[in-house]
Amino acid sequence: MFCLQCGTELPDDSQFCRKCGRSLAVGLTPVAPTAGIPPASPKPLVSAGFLATTCGVLVVVVIWGLSTAWRPTPPSGSVESRQSNAISNAGSSDQSVPLTSSAPRLLSPKEIYQSESAGMILLETYDDEGRQRGLGSGFVVSSDGTAITNYHVIRGASRATVKFGDGTVGSVNGVASYDKNRDLAVIQVTPPPTTVLEIGDSDGVQVGDKVVAIGSPLGLQNTMSVGIVSALRNGVIQMSDPISPGSSGGAVFDVHGKVVAVAVAQMVAGQNLNFAIPVNWAKPYLNGQSPRPLSDVAAENTVTESVLNGSVSIPAQQVQNLGTITVNPNTMSNAEVHGQISSTGGLDGKITLALYFQGQPIFSCRETTCQIHQTNLNAGIYTVILDNRMSPIFARTVTGQISLKYVR
Repeated sequence: MFCLQCGTELPDDSQFCRKCGRSLAVGLTPVAPTAGIPPASPKPLVSAGFLATTCGVLVVVVIWGLSTAWRPTPPSGSVESRQSNAISNAGSSDQSVPLTSSAPRLLSPKEIYQSESAGMILLETYDDEGRQRGLGSGFVVSSDGTAITNYHVIRGASRATVKFGDGTVGSVNGVASYDKNRDLAVIQVTPPPTTVLEIGDSDGVQVGDKVVAIGSPLGLQNTMSVGIVSALRNGVIQMSDPISPGSSGGAVFDVHGKVVAVAVAQMVAGQNLNFAIPVNWAKPYLNGQSPRPLSDVAAENTVTESVLNGSVSIPAQQVQNLGTITVNPNTMSNAEVHGQISSTGGLDGKITLALYFQGQPIFSCRETTCQIHQTNLNAGIYTVILDNRMSPIFARTVTGQISLKYVR
């Protein structure tokens, strides 16, 4: 065996090293060294470098712990506090929690036009004799062909065609519902549309909001204008977006591309005074009613007012005014004067039946029997007269019926 301290070779039964005196028994305390021989220094269990590194790490840990313990708590509501709470909540949940919800993206007028113009329609209406009576606009709000326009656009029409923004041509199947007082109509068009517009909430519209209008002024399909909400007047939206005849029924969009109003009218006497109906007024009529033919709606709203019904005597050299007629296109359409009279008295019994517009004659008949059928009366004041001034001494007795007919 060998001494583990000094390496001296020893007998196998030795208990002490004969050279250094170290005990060879495991677990025994070494005896004092032999005189004259200094004891050997024991090997350190851990090196000095390791101890220094360990102590340094402990010092850093202690300093970090003290600084964390004394760190002030951020005030409630601060950015640091919200971030800390968000991180804490995210760590305690399976899903992360966003700090804020994203708002709807704002669209430019160009983006609105590109995405929504295909859902617009150009309407052409015709009377019961097949004559074109007007142009207007509208927009599709459902994949089944439900569309919104103004009532005055389809008022009095017996038939109507549609042209979609993508060029597709179709027709109006009928009227599902309408409101004459608010000038709204819900119609059914075919074929099924490729683009459907989304309806917004007009209750949130405020003065100063930016709005985009698309319509077909004077038949120029899908004309876009941009402006702001100028005022809110008894619920009606006044806006600076220019519109013209033919724009009626067009869509007015907010900055998110949702329809918030229906273009309805302009004041030609002012400068850029345009008006639109809040789209929320139309929502109650989007109830899925079965459409009725345009001609049925026209018939139930047709009014006949008598101008002459019976007999009247016209003295010689006299003119008698049978009545003044005021045609207002805002409250009536398809206005016409029609009827027949017969005259007796004097030598030949002839009398003149005439219709004047704004003081100028537009119809005249001098016979014993006259018929009148004046259609498509323009806005203004009309007068129906019986003129017996060509008879110097004889009165004329006129019998017949003359009426004013229009669709309200």
